[in-house]
This record gives sequence, C-alpha cells and structure tokens, in this order.
Amino acid sequence: MLTRRSLLAGTAALAAGCSTGGFPLAPPSAPQDAEIKLAAYTRSIYLNLPYGEYDDSHGNEDRYERALAALTEDADNAYGPARAGYTLALRFVESFYPPNREDDEAPETDEEIKAARAAALASVAETLDILDADLVTVWPEEARWWGEEGLLLPLDRFSGMEESALNAEFFPTVLNQYRGGGTLYALPVDAAPLMLHYDEAFLARRGVPPPDATWHWDDLVRHAAALTTARQDGTVTRWGLIAHGSWVFWALWQNEASIVDMDTRQCRLPEPAAVEALQFVHDLLHKHRVSPLADIGDLWDYFMATPPAMLYSYPPLILNERKSFRMAALPRGKVSATPVRTHLGIGIAARTQKTEAAFAALKGFNRAMQEHVAVPAGRDAVARLADIRPDISPQEVAAVQHSLEHGREWPQHRLPLHIMYEMTQSLGRGNDVATIVNQACSLAHEY
Repeated sequence: MLTRRSLLAGTAALAAGCSTGGFPLAPPSAPQDAEIKLAAYTRSIYLNLPYGEYDDSHGNEDRYERALAALTEDADNAYGPARAGYTLALRFVESFYPPNREDDEAPETDEEIKAARAAALASVAETLDILDADLVTVWPEEARWWGEEGLLLPLDRFSGMEESALNAEFFPTVLNQYRGGGTLYALPVDAAPLMLHYDEAFLARRGVPPPDATWHWDDLVRHAAALTTARQDGTVTRWGLIAHGSWVFWALWQNEASIVDMDTRQCRLPEPAAVEALQFVHDLLHKHRVSPLADIGDLWDYFMATPPAMLYSYPPLILNERKSFRMAALPRGKVSATPVRTHLGIGIAARTQKTEAAFAALKGFNRAMQEHVAVPAGRDAVARLADIRPDISPQEVAAVQHSLEHGREWPQHRLPLHIMYEMTQSLGRGNDVATIVNQACSLAHEY
C-alpha cells in the first residue's frame, strides 16, 4: 500500500484545449463538459517556496488551493473558468511510491534494480488510477522516466507546444529538464538558478559594494577577503564566502570545462580548463582562506552559527530569517554560466480520456501556480516577480533574469552528479587538485 493523505478537492472552470492527435489542432470551439483531477505532491521539496512560507502540518495544500482560486476568479484568462465549462479538482498525495520498510535493503544487482523500478512504476500507475488523475505534478527525473515508460502524454504534439513558442514562454534551461529523448513530458512551474546571496548591511559596513553581473572571479576573491573577519589569534569570526555548499558545477562551466564526455564516458577533468577551475575553488579555501575548509555536511554548522557574508545558494535562502540577505548574479569566469535546477512540473497522465480539457487545465494551472513559488519558470512571471513577491527588488529581478538567460541545465545523468559530489567533498576535506582529479576519473572509469 502507498502512503497517501486524505484527498481534497477544489473547483475551477478551464478553457479551450487541444487534441493529442499526430498534428497540432486549434482549441475546440465549444467548452468541454469534463471534470479534470490533478494529483499533486504536498511536500515542500517539490515547491521552491520563499523562506518562512512553508507549514509542515499542511504541506503545500494552501498554495495549490490559492492558485486554483485565482484561476477561477480570472475571467479574462483564455484557459480560465469564464472561457470554459469544466472543473478542476485537487487530489493531494505524499508519495506515488511504496513506503520504505526499515528491513528493506537497497537493490544492488541489475536484476534487483530492474525489479524495484518496475514495482515503483506499477505503484505510480495504481495511484494515478485510484486518484482518477488527469494531471500530475512531477519533478524532472520523474517526468522523463514516467514519460518514457508511457505514463505521461508527450506535450509536443499539442497546439502551441512548438519549440519556438515554448522558448518564448519559458526559459529553455528549465524547460529542457522535463524532456526525455527529446520529448517534452511536463511544463515547469518553478526555477532555481544558483545565486550569490549577500548580507547587504554587513557589506555596507565593510565598504564592499553590492555584487552585480560585472563581478569577475578576481572581484569575488578581493571582496571576500575584505569581508572575512578574524580575531588577533587568526580565529575566523565570520567567513567572507561559502562557494561550495551547493557544489561547484559553476566553476567548471564558467571556465568552459566539463566533468565527463557522456557519449564516450571519457573523463574531461585532466584538461587544463577543468584543473584551473578546480584550483580556483581550492584556492578560495586554502590560499585566500575566505571560505571554511569543510565538507558539505559540516558547512551546515557554519550556516547556522554565523552565516557567511556571501554564499552561493539556490533561492529561497534558508538563512534569510531576518530578511537581511539579497540576491545577485554569480561573478563570471571566462563566461557567464549559472547552474539551474527546478523542482516542480505538471504533466498529463496518459490514462486520461479528457485530453483536450486536461491540456487546457495544464496550461491554466501551470500559469496560476507560478505566482506561488520563489522563482517561476516562465519569462513573463519572472519579469513581474517584484510585483508577485514584494520582498524582491527590481535589481534582484534583473539578476534572476540574467542568471536564467545564462543558465545551464542541471545534469540529468547520475554519473556527473556522483562525481561532482565526491569532488566537492574532497575539496572541502583539503585534498589537492591532482588527487581530486585522479579520484574523480577513477569513478568515471568504474561507472
């Protein structure tokens, strides 16, 4: 049996949709009389919420319901209630998968892994049937996996889903994370570009200007040194920077380097550009001493004790309880490149018999939900972010836009993710760059 919460329902009328036939079709000329059901995750990990706006006792139900109410009240929305004759009902669920048992062992052999994946997919299909779901919220890995296994409808065949139209509506670096084998299986709701967060008041007291997109790596080092404070005995009382808490893809990508060639599985880290990028991060910790020498797990102690003056982090910033931290684009290396993640998409369940209405509901609710996340995935919603979120300044909106325009997709394959995690841990433990590269390439060879 799956772990499920009680099912809640809401109502909205949604507008015209499209056929899933082989050719794009125009929206139907008359409203469709259909009830569309959306199976939605409730836990915060699937929504990139602003700090302090998540209540663990209620999950995300309130946010979904507020978005649904706003969609219902929007009489001018082409995909809203005033333009259609069907309803949208919410069905909340904590998980689509079987609960883990303490005596279960992780699958190790290929046969065990294959059987576990098959069982998980069977549970997903069962849950969608139980919930009678037409739409479903998914994270990127699920969208690709479920779509390729036939549980989600391809969206490319719907009218208005041509690449040029999609790229005009969404930031491609976010949208493409919901593609599998070149096929789009969900529309993104949120985006999470890596940002340079900084304590605005502390920088002002230390005479350091607010960071912006003109900063280079050299500026980062110089200002981080000015912001690092210590006692006479050398004990650091506040670090100027933590740049490796969210891994260091940014360093490689901004130096035009990569981890591994995914076609050949050949390790690219011994190349000069990669070594130079890793050495820069290593120097932040060892040579310049502006960032604590610690692995990812131990960095939490620094975060909670005395937050650094600046840190690389994805919004929302968990340290921002006093609202003292602001966001800026990352300092650039040889090029501007920003790792971008996403936590929530919405797809159409292949089991639905109401494809036209489901597509209209998808479009309408996707746009409504973008008003309720920390950083939305759509270009228009990001442009209006200062209106959606009063705590965001126009300068921060510009920084988010810059970051998404120069975004790089979060890797989809486990190999570069595994290697990057181990490399970042090794940097924090103080290993030299040559050792880190050798160990990482061994992982690539053994994969």
